[in-house]
Amino acid sequence: MAPVGRIAAVVVGRNEGPRLMRCLSSVLGRAQPIVFADSGSNDGSAALAQGMGVAVVELDHSAPFTAGRGRNAGLAEVLRQDPDVVYVQFVDGDSEMVGSWFEHARSALDERPECAVVFGRYRERYPQRSLYTRLYAIAGDPRLGDPNVCGGIAMMRVAVFRQIGGFNPTMLNLEDRELCLRLHRAGGQVQRLDAEMAIHEATIDGFGQWWSRRIRGGHARAHQVALHGHLPRRWNRDELRSAWFWAVREFWSGWLWGLVLPVLALALASPTRGVSLSLFAGYAGLFSSIYRRLRGRGFSSADAGVYAASCVIGKFPQVVGQLRFYLERAGVVRAG
Repeated sequence: MAPVGRIAAVVVGRNEGPRLMRCLSSVLGRAQPIVFADSGSNDGSAALAQGMGVAVVELDHSAPFTAGRGRNAGLAEVLRQDPDVVYVQFVDGDSEMVGSWFEHARSALDERPECAVVFGRYRERYPQRSLYTRLYAIAGDPRLGDPNVCGGIAMMRVAVFRQIGGFNPTMLNLEDRELCLRLHRAGGQVQRLDAEMAIHEATIDGFGQWWSRRIRGGHARAHQVALHGHLPRRWNRDELRSAWFWAVREFWSGWLWGLVLPVLALALASPTRGVSLSLFAGYAGLFSSIYRRLRGRGFSSADAGVYAASCVIGKFPQVVGQLRFYLERAGVVRAG
């Protein structure tokens, strides 16, 4: 039987306040060493972590703060303290880990050497606090997620993580999905376990916050496609559909619904005497398609409707983010 692997933990966050204390408390005693990578907090987060006996890495302002950059820096400190650590549990500072998860995940990795990453279910702490926390809760439901693509909270085999170069520190979002793309290409496996992993507490309570996050998501989607938007012949069909295919599909969907269709409808309104405005009916069709998909997976009518509406409206900030990525790349606007 293979030796039981030691677990370290890397927590990332910025100005998490009381949530950080709850997060660190849920990790203490279950992983060692534990490192908190702080992205410029000004609420005393670093001091709080140190007071709890957790090592702290404070990121400087030499590059934009990103979750990927924080996780890489945190793991570097873990390996400085313990070069022989086998597994690392990445944790977001706004989440509380479920105690039983650590042994469950370690056992799965110990028993399956071909598996590089495992993750489980997470749930929203206050799903009904606002419309936006409700959307988080729906998006985190396993019935919607890809079992071959992990989020930022996951346990990973350190050797494989280092082999593929860790997270891309320049990505503003979706750095976990980008890592999974490279992991699949290298022949690694990601597995979703049927176990509760964490409780997340979203702090997004306004439309402006939601809109900004969708912009960052669009920026990251364009970045992801710029890195991996080709067709690697050695991938099998299932991997293509779950990782590459859907990433590129979502990217082009953003351009279509967020820019091309509304521009065409409005530009042709005069020469077509308003007939082109009928193109806007396509949004109703998109809403219906998403709504029916969620209803078919057992979601309530209310949840399916809210989520479908957010997907349709979200095409507009998504394309803003995609445009921004290419403008930054061309040097037209400043990155950040």
